Amino acid sequence: MKNVLTWGLACVCGICLVQDAAAERPFFRAAGWPSWSAMVPDQVMPDTQAALAETRRQLEAICALQPEEYTFENTFVAYVRVGEQLQQVQTLVGHLMMTRPTAELQKAQQMMMEAVVRFSAERIGERRVEDVLMEAAKAPWVAQLEPEKQRYVQQVLEKLRNSGAGLSAEQQGRKTRIEKELHQLRQQFSANLERALTSWKLVITDPQELAGMPAEWMEQSAAAARALRIGTEDAPAWLVDLMMCPAMDVMTYCHVEETRRRCWEGVSSPGTARAVDNEPLLRRAMELRQEQAELLGYRHFADMQAARSMMGTAEKALVFVDQLMAAYKPAFDAEVAEYLAALSRVKGERLTRIEPWNELYFAKDIPADGEDFQIEQLSPYFQGERVIGGMLRLWEKLLGIRITEQKVHCLARGESSPAGVVEVWHPLVRAFTVHDTASGRHIGSFYMDLYPRPGKQGEAWCMPLQLAIPRADDSPREANLAALMANITPPGQQGHLLHHGDLYALFHEFGHLMHMLLAQPPLPGQHAMSVEQDFLEMPSQLQELWIWEPEALATFARHFRTDEPLPAELAVKLVSSRRKKSLLPTMQLLHTAKLDLEMNMHYADKFKDRPLDEAAAELLAPWRLPYTCTLPCELRTTTHTMTPGYAGCFYTYLWSELLARDAFSRFRKEGILNPATGADYRKHILEPGGSKPARQLFRDFMGRDPDPATMQQGLPGQ
Repeated sequence: MKNVLTWGLACVCGICLVQDAAAERPFFRAAGWPSWSAMVPDQVMPDTQAALAETRRQLEAICALQPEEYTFENTFVAYVRVGEQLQQVQTLVGHLMMTRPTAELQKAQQMMMEAVVRFSAERIGERRVEDVLMEAAKAPWVAQLEPEKQRYVQQVLEKLRNSGAGLSAEQQGRKTRIEKELHQLRQQFSANLERALTSWKLVITDPQELAGMPAEWMEQSAAAARALRIGTEDAPAWLVDLMMCPAMDVMTYCHVEETRRRCWEGVSSPGTARAVDNEPLLRRAMELRQEQAELLGYRHFADMQAARSMMGTAEKALVFVDQLMAAYKPAFDAEVAEYLAALSRVKGERLTRIEPWNELYFAKDIPADGEDFQIEQLSPYFQGERVIGGMLRLWEKLLGIRITEQKVHCLARGESSPAGVVEVWHPLVRAFTVHDTASGRHIGSFYMDLYPRPGKQGEAWCMPLQLAIPRADDSPREANLAALMANITPPGQQGHLLHHGDLYALFHEFGHLMHMLLAQPPLPGQHAMSVEQDFLEMPSQLQELWIWEPEALATFARHFRTDEPLPAELAVKLVSSRRKKSLLPTMQLLHTAKLDLEMNMHYADKFKDRPLDEAAAELLAPWRLPYTCTLPCELRTTTHTMTPGYAGCFYTYLWSELLARDAFSRFRKEGILNPATGADYRKHILEPGGSKPARQLFRDFMGRDPDPATMQQGLPGQ
């Protein structure tokens, strides 16, 4: 999942107790749907200040406790809930910055973060809060708590450690300054990428230069050009960029090598010297992270991150990545030889290296065992609305839920919403409610914002907007709220046909969405986002596997013109192509995972005094295609490497994928559309959230620990 929000900030996380009306405090959490039109930049700071005041009150309440007053709820639970309202404000501001950013909102967000950093630097009651929690942890009643609550206590103590408990005033001050600078680096990194992603454009006036591009893409590209006053109906021009009409598509389908080369230069420009250079930001982040980790008692930042993972240590994670790369090496070498042979046949000369702009183009054209199949043949059977509806119906059946679309309206500031209509932040956003089929209980609600537009962040992600806080009494818990964001193929004049890759984005993010909405943990802070980092992607990786299954595709894949179901032979070829698909995408993930770990573990030894691109190329040479030039290091443009939740643990995508494949073996055995298996998946994986260790969640569902052999079945070359 690209860009999932990290829920928590230093010693603040969650949502609050202040009962301000949503109309007065639009960024405050309230049950139901938020009022997006009221969330204007000039409201950010008033809401932030009110949230900070509530955070101060929560801290002071803990400080005022005497030992005889300590309870599980007013110490450990209360600490987890400190700053809930503040986190909600940050969440909603961040969401708007990714969906409808403005210069005014960006300025307000910066002011908000500066206020939060200043507040953190005050360290209100810090020593007293630490003392209360440490004293409470030693109280006799802690040993009498249920195992789940004892684990909760240990998690709170670990959070205390990572917030700097026990550091001197000087060390705490340095930690705060490090965190502030890291935040500034992240902002600059993202701003550099955004500027580069939106600035590069290639205008083409001769359609022959785009020979091989699908008709729908050409139509969309011409429309995008006209929107910028480039070309006309009579004299069209075609726009290639990095978001709306992606250069990656051209590099995959265009028959003209010179056009592919020009696009590769554009794709390679974000974060590099050809546009803006993120290398100095990466280097400074590595130095600061090492200092931060040492302050908190870790060998390096990667170990600090691994402490909250199933792996436990960065060394184990690196061994996992290296072993996986070594296992793929023979098949990868054979594939490289095949690529070079295919390219040599086309060019009429023996080649030992490949131009990077030719990689995607030739990769798609190499048949698997002589099969005449290209995945684009499936697109006529993937009509957009039918796919979306089919996905919803499939998971309704498997998870025992009912999903109902709501009427929506995008309001201007001060405009009143019609009764029974959900307010959204853009006219194309849709809204849904989720109810439990058996009880009728409202579990959650969600938005879907699926298509690219100027200003919206690229790729796909899922974000929790309001996470229900468990109640101490028996009253019904509130519903969770989340947003599924994507940039799939938008509607056109060819029936709104999706690519198989669009299905991947939808099903993957819907896996995150179901985890966020269906999680019903017993205690605050145990939401879906609190699971171990290398388990977080497991539900999304699992749920995307259905897009390869003929039985699942048969529920919605029908020809957009004839209504003919997806032919069985195409479904069979799809399954076959997956087993024989290129190893390149998997190896590229491994490249990023290895670089991410190596930089956060061994920056001083392997990267500090060397050009980043050169050091990365040398480290990855055995597992890369033999290119004719040095590629820019992928970490320049990988936002995860600067994101607190994912930095130093990008490998989690691969580990989670193998866990998902192992768990999917149960669905294969019992039926991929079997509601009983789906009910167990919901009960044992989704609903507990982070209330149990990830290994226990897996064991509860599978009846055993992960099986390395089963985990690798179905991977390319396996």
